[in-house]
Amino acid sequence: MVRERSRAATLFGVTAASNDPEIVRRTQVIDLARSVPLGVILPLETSVFLTIAIQHFDAPGLAKGLIAAGSGIGLLGSTVLTAVARRSHRRSMAIASMVIGAGAIGFALAATGSLWLYVVGVIVGLAALSMNLPLLTATYERNFSPLDRGKRVGRGLSLKVAVSAPLSILMGAWLADHLERWWVVVLVGAAAAATLSVLNRLLPSEPLGSIAGLRAHPWPRFELLREDRRLRIILTAWMFMGFGNLMLLPLRIEYLAQPQYGIEANAAMITLLTVAVPSVMRLLTTTFFGALFDKMSVFTIRIVLNTLFIVYVIAFFSGTSMIGLWVGSITLGLAFAGGDLMWMLWVTKFAPPGRVADYMGMHTFFTGLRAVSAPLFAYLIIEQISLGWIAVLGIALMVLSSAILTPDAMRDERLRRLATA
Repeated sequence: MVRERSRAATLFGVTAASNDPEIVRRTQVIDLARSVPLGVILPLETSVFLTIAIQHFDAPGLAKGLIAAGSGIGLLGSTVLTAVARRSHRRSMAIASMVIGAGAIGFALAATGSLWLYVVGVIVGLAALSMNLPLLTATYERNFSPLDRGKRVGRGLSLKVAVSAPLSILMGAWLADHLERWWVVVLVGAAAAATLSVLNRLLPSEPLGSIAGLRAHPWPRFELLREDRRLRIILTAWMFMGFGNLMLLPLRIEYLAQPQYGIEANAAMITLLTVAVPSVMRLLTTTFFGALFDKMSVFTIRIVLNTLFIVYVIAFFSGTSMIGLWVGSITLGLAFAGGDLMWMLWVTKFAPPGRVADYMGMHTFFTGLRAVSAPLFAYLIIEQISLGWIAVLGIALMVLSSAILTPDAMRDERLRRLATA
């Protein structure tokens, strides 16, 4: 019993974080400011870039798959950036600032008019945004207490989606009326990335520092999989769930836009259903999920979110009914609200002090693998099998993910009750 109580304290107790109220205040203020340009970029990343590729360029499947995989390419490179940050001994968010500055140049390149310059520029911009996420997570761990970390990060996420919801409608309306001037919204994304680069430099952060006995290298710390059984379990389960989800996310736009599916939505309707509606639900529920994250087991929250993703897939891809599309979009927003926090912060409950960036590097590497392969796989097989069967495959992978997590979720909930007894 004593041993179980000790483990419960580790899972649900307090770890080292900044106790300087000025650092906490500055981090919160600047993180909220960062949420504004992130909110500008969100509809571009989620929907607008692909909508332009489909409706303006009539892009082939390879080009669309590469655009959908842009963030994943950055995640695959995140371990390289983490190693560079360790060796440089520079502030981690100063390095992130330089990377995102390069992303802003990529977005500007995408606005020049050629299809393949568009594809390359979008990939560079999206990859730059996702590549620095381990550095950001390590900064959150150092600057925010675990007692309210989810709540504080959730405030920024809420502001991000509050900005993205109206902007997605405006961007969609602009493209519906001025598709030939698509480059305007891409340049807006470039300006937002440049602003984000400046704000990242202002965010309080420290060098990652070296770890005794470990040499900084540019590939993931695969030894962590051997050392940490629970890490192996959650990364395995997340791989199945994430592949199913990321396979279907870009196909929402195909489903809404292409004539063979019977909807033929314009750009305004596409951004409404794929960005605005989910963003409103994220805004309304992110604070709730932030409080939930601070109190519940990672395994239990992941199962809850998996269930929401399954409901979204069933509702959204079940036919051409607007009711199904709206229910699916609303449920997806709920799942994203918890998923954003979970994706960003779960390693802070697993990693030993000083190892958050390494754990996050493992997480982002495997996320990158599926974020690159799943969209490309989806655009390959959609020419061979129906979209309905692809949705069934996605649901099956999500169910398998939850089954893998269930034993540890039940064990953690018992430990949580002991910790609070």
